[in-house]
Amino acid sequence: MNFKQCMIFREITKTKNFTKAANNLYLTQSAVSHAVKDLEVEAGTQLFERLHRSVRLTPAGELFLREIQPVLEEFESVEARLTNLEKRPPLKIASCITYAQTELPQLLQKFNDHYPEVHFNVQVFPAAESIERLETGEVDLAFIEGHILQPSFNAKKITDYRLCVVAAPSVVESELSFPELLKRPLLLREHGSAVRETFESAAVLQGFKLFPVWESVDSQALISAVKAGFGFSVQPYRLVKEEIVQGKLTEITITDLQLTNDITALVRKSRYQASWLKEFWEMLNQSK
Repeated sequence: MNFKQCMIFREITKTKNFTKAANNLYLTQSAVSHAVKDLEVEAGTQLFERLHRSVRLTPAGELFLREIQPVLEEFESVEARLTNLEKRPPLKIASCITYAQTELPQLLQKFNDHYPEVHFNVQVFPAAESIERLETGEVDLAFIEGHILQPSFNAKKITDYRLCVVAAPSVVESELSFPELLKRPLLLREHGSAVRETFESAAVLQGFKLFPVWESVDSQALISAVKAGFGFSVQPYRLVKEEIVQGKLTEITITDLQLTNDITALVRKSRYQASWLKEFWEMLNQSK
């Protein structure tokens, strides 16, 4: 096994196609195929399942990717600094929208106060996509809503937040029961979002099903629709607090329901963790 074979292997996992991987690496398809064949011979097992127009990792291939990913990242990190060693590569962060819009900027500023030379690359994704990007090494750290138990990650609860129900200021009711709320027009996040899953789980536990009139991946679009009087929405309180204070939204008390979500930080377990990532993780320990 050599470094070039590992680079080829990783590129195939990204493209799910030998030809595309070869084109991206400026290699012949034959060279790519030979590299994979040599790896599989050395491993004594098949690393890819060949499909009609693509490939996918076998369980052994997934294990091999997790093993080589930290080594490749460490090499690329050093390579990126060769021309200017005093500069550090950016800390790549995936974040849920709730944390990105509230506490994350202050957290990054706090870290920059101690390490001004460190830069950040922040992208906002749903939890599933953040986890996928963390697994493939596209990001160094992820902040997600909810709690994740996965052996390949170190996880740390950072904070939690309350969910609330908001409506337009013109709405007469100030209190509703949970069954009464479910009869109102609901404007909810998409399936798979942490807020939607928490709210939907509460409904299912009480024998109800949700039939929202609006669904969106964008919380701000839902909030705008609520202000226009189209219905009720479940949102993180910290996301709508200012608009409630300013009278642009009204919080509706649900007499028999209280919901919260956790914010969890995730990093991959690795022997080759960059020093700045270790320092950032340690700061999270101290800020709890």
